[in-house]
Amino acid sequence: MNKNAGIIGVETVEEHEDGSATYKFHMDAHCRRLLTEEGLKLVLYCAAAKMDMQLVYDFIEDHIRYNMDDRLWKETVDEYGNYGENNPPVSSKETWDNQDKGENLA
Repeated sequence: MNKNAGIIGVETVEEHEDGSATYKFHMDAHCRRLLTEEGLKLVLYCAAAKMDMQLVYDFIEDHIRYNMDDRLWKETVDEYGNYGENNPPVSSKETWDNQDKGENLA
C-alpha cells in the first residue's frame, strides 16, 4: 500500500428517479488534505491557463469514451485488423511477404 495515499471509500449511494445519484464518502484526514490540495491545484492551473474547469472534465470524459470505444473496437476486430466473421485470419508472415508484391491481405 502506498503510504502517501489517503483512505477513501463510498459510504452510501442513493439513486434518484431522474437517473442521477447522491454519493456519500468517508475519508481519513490525510485523504481530505490530499483532495483539497489537488482540487486547489486544478483550480489554480485552470485560472493560470484562463480555462474553464468544465473543459478539463469534458476532456476526461472524452478520454474515457475514447478508451471504451477502443476496447469495444478490439472486441469486434481480430488481432489482424479484420472486422466481422467473413475475414479469416492472415498470418503476419503472409502479410509481410505480400507487402513486397504490393498486395494487402488485411
